[in-house]
Amino acid sequence: MTLEQTRRRRQAVGTIHDIVGAMRAIAAGRIQGAQRALAAARRYEEVVRGGIAALAARSLPAVEGRPPLLVVLSSEQPFCGAFNQDILALAVRRWEELRRLGRLHLLVVGQRGVRQLASRGIVPDATEPAATSLQGLRDLTKRLAEKIDRRYAAGQAGPLHVIYNRHQSVSEQVPTEEQILPLALGRIPPSASPPAVDYYRYLPLPVLLAGLIGEYAFISLYRIAADSYASEQASRLVAMDGATRNTEKMLDGLLELERRERQGQITRQVLELIGARFASE
Repeated sequence: MTLEQTRRRRQAVGTIHDIVGAMRAIAAGRIQGAQRALAAARRYEEVVRGGIAALAARSLPAVEGRPPLLVVLSSEQPFCGAFNQDILALAVRRWEELRRLGRLHLLVVGQRGVRQLASRGIVPDATEPAATSLQGLRDLTKRLAEKIDRRYAAGQAGPLHVIYNRHQSVSEQVPTEEQILPLALGRIPPSASPPAVDYYRYLPLPVLLAGLIGEYAFISLYRIAADSYASEQASRLVAMDGATRNTEKMLDGLLELERRERQGQITRQVLELIGARFASE
């Protein structure tokens, strides 16, 4: 490798180092935003669950006999480490288990998940692009809620299962399955139960209950999407941190190689001058 080739390679690696460093910084900033959105969604989810408990509803709309709906949240963009592999391993296992029980509707979010599942012979019934920014989480949740509402209204969907990566820490993302619907009132903590007072309602009880259940499904999906987004950014942060260290090592090696080649070039030039001096005598 010539000195010029080494210099060009060092410049290329330096550019890559700058890019992965910027991606690392962006991922770190997005994690903080996702965590704030996640905390707000959790607070509102508790409010909605308390509202459902306030209705003293002993039974919710039945979904027995309907095929379950499995939603899988993967990433739209690459460079996020093992984020997709871990979640898709759980998704494939649960898809096989639910398929053995009967019919199943599969909805996959994120082109990375769609492609990897297709390579395993699993074709989803519906797909959605994943959110690539914090602002896109709400739009994604709206699209998911509309698809799910249509299936429920048509009697085509039963229990709603969502598979996603739960953000445990920057270095730990936990593949998780959560059933959102039907809502089990027994899961509502006692602290969320309202005092024993009568509330004035403008809407009939069935209409109000249906609206609250729809709101609960929406905010639960948003909370899960925010959790998955935080996990994706954490996985990307770890991956880009490793890439930053690797490119730094490559830059150090290329700089050392460039110094040796430059010194070798100078040595050759000195020897050529000495050889030319002796040849002229």
